[in-house]
Amino acid sequence: MQYQHTIIIIEDNETFSLLITHYLKKNLEGVKVFAEHSGARAMETIKRIKPSLVVLDYFLEDNLSGKDVMHVINQIGDHRPSVILFSSIKDGQEKQEVMGMGVDLFVPKSNESFYDLVRSIESLLPEEARQDQADSLKQGTPNTRLFIAAIFLVVLISIIVLAIAFL
Repeated sequence: MQYQHTIIIIEDNETFSLLITHYLKKNLEGVKVFAEHSGARAMETIKRIKPSLVVLDYFLEDNLSGKDVMHVINQIGDHRPSVILFSSIKDGQEKQEVMGMGVDLFVPKSNESFYDLVRSIESLLPEEARQDQADSLKQGTPNTRLFIAAIFLVVLISIIVLAIAFL
């Protein structure tokens, strides 16, 4: 298959990243999806493959943030990818600062955020990729329903783990 677009998911939560990657691979035609769980590795991958779109978490490991990744993205030049900031960032000043670095869209992480992320990706991809995705969602295939249930389960487990960690 000839890939027209490349997407990199930069998300330190490996389970969530894999779920997003799997869903996009199943539902978007002509798209190759990579997942990076390390900001440092992601910056190298961005330089190497020059993606069409980057889905970027703000909070990364080893004191890296979305701003560090945006510095690399902004150095790309002619083939600079679109960027979706997909994060639970609460600090308004930090959010505005990273948005001012050239982020195209912000999708806040929440229980409903996966749907918002998919819609945001669709808005930044060409019409033919969006139509394939819309057809898939309208059909409500068992894989789509199962995937959404899996996302809900991951979020629920993450909340429970965090609650236990803070007890």
